[in-house]
Amino acid sequence: MSKRRETLRQLDQEALIDIILMLEGRLNTLEKLVRDLREAQDDAAPKKTSQNSSLPPSQDQKSKPPRKPKHKRGPKAGHSGTSRQRATPDEIIECRLDRCPHCDADLSQQTHEEIGRRQQVDIPPIQPIVREARRYRCTCPDCDQSSEAPYPPEFAQGQVFGAHLESLIIYLHQAHPLSYQRVQRILNDVMGLAISMGALVNAVKRSADALATAAQTIRREVQASDVVGSDETRMYLNGATHWQWVFQNQQWVYFYIHRRRHAAVIDTVMGDAQPAVWVSDLLASQLKHPAQQLQICLAHQLRDLQLAVDAHRCRWAYEAQGLLRRAIGLGRQRALIPAAAYARQVEAVTQAWSRHLKRVPHNAESQRLRRRFIKHQDDTFVFLQREDVPPTNNASEQALRNSVIRRKVTGGFRTQWGATVYADLTSVLETARRQGRPLFQTLADVLTGKPAFNSQGE
Repeated sequence: MSKRRETLRQLDQEALIDIILMLEGRLNTLEKLVRDLREAQDDAAPKKTSQNSSLPPSQDQKSKPPRKPKHKRGPKAGHSGTSRQRATPDEIIECRLDRCPHCDADLSQQTHEEIGRRQQVDIPPIQPIVREARRYRCTCPDCDQSSEAPYPPEFAQGQVFGAHLESLIIYLHQAHPLSYQRVQRILNDVMGLAISMGALVNAVKRSADALATAAQTIRREVQASDVVGSDETRMYLNGATHWQWVFQNQQWVYFYIHRRRHAAVIDTVMGDAQPAVWVSDLLASQLKHPAQQLQICLAHQLRDLQLAVDAHRCRWAYEAQGLLRRAIGLGRQRALIPAAAYARQVEAVTQAWSRHLKRVPHNAESQRLRRRFIKHQDDTFVFLQREDVPPTNNASEQALRNSVIRRKVTGGFRTQWGATVYADLTSVLETARRQGRPLFQTLADVLTGKPAFNSQGE
């Protein structure tokens, strides 16, 4: 080093400047090479998508879909195929020949053979019906007392719309969802019915009590359930972030909108109820459930494992996915397997999972997942022990899907009462859907005070 310094001291100023400029050029070239390598590495690393994380599909990078080949009409090879079932006709049009098209002979008295049928479904023009209740007074000839006849209950003061029309207004505005302005245009264009914006708002407000009563009935049924699934999604109220919670089972679905995402919401909805099993993701507030056991959502775990597979080509994560899928498949085949054989297979899956968790993967992502699975090892295969417990929380996410669409379409709610009415209405409609009931008729029954649900879902 000292000899090199002495050599440099003997150089003149111009020579030193040339050396410095040359080194600067090399340094810039190397720095650019490092930047390019880092960018290439970043591009090669897999990004989080809806397939390997909890990101919604709307945030995935969209690619041009491949062109679908044109298929011939009819069933696929090996399938019998189905078509629309014929309905009982309300009107029959007889297509007979009065005259022969060849020689003009009279055929009206001849026997005709039926050779085909075609059906067409249509609706008559929709015309509103105006019902007027006239109230009278009468004097009794025996006691000479004057009495007045009451109006029917549906003709309450200020209620100028019938139950079916109000049900349609609420159904269009809340369930689909359409703005008041669009509902106003539909009623005017389709029915020739002119309704002011304020009248539409008042119709929705009048439904609040009936919907709240039905929603509380659903809430009590959820509280009495042995298995409850829960999830939440973001919702906006007057520009502020709120959360729409769902509590559901196979027949009952209850929605609740709150400004917080913490466990106090679960306490508020569930009260003193203690279900046997709680199905959810691993959100901290969900882990404070009141149930005796927890079934974690395996769909979430499979997606998280997929990220480790994509990012690190991790064999441990790949094999963990295989074990979880094997367990899910075993649960689906429960009814087809003898009880003794099923118990042996459950034991085999459980033991294989325990052995797999003793192995330590090499990358940090898989190590984090391993620690999670060890912590919740008792919460992984509850569904294999109980037939009424699902392996995933997909039912909760499916119940929230329409609400997510509504949030994207409308941007949220402007009033607290509007959010409350929507949560109660969605509880009614989703419960009706799961019980196989017609949605609009169920809504009409609720608004008119008729019993729409019972504990058996019949």
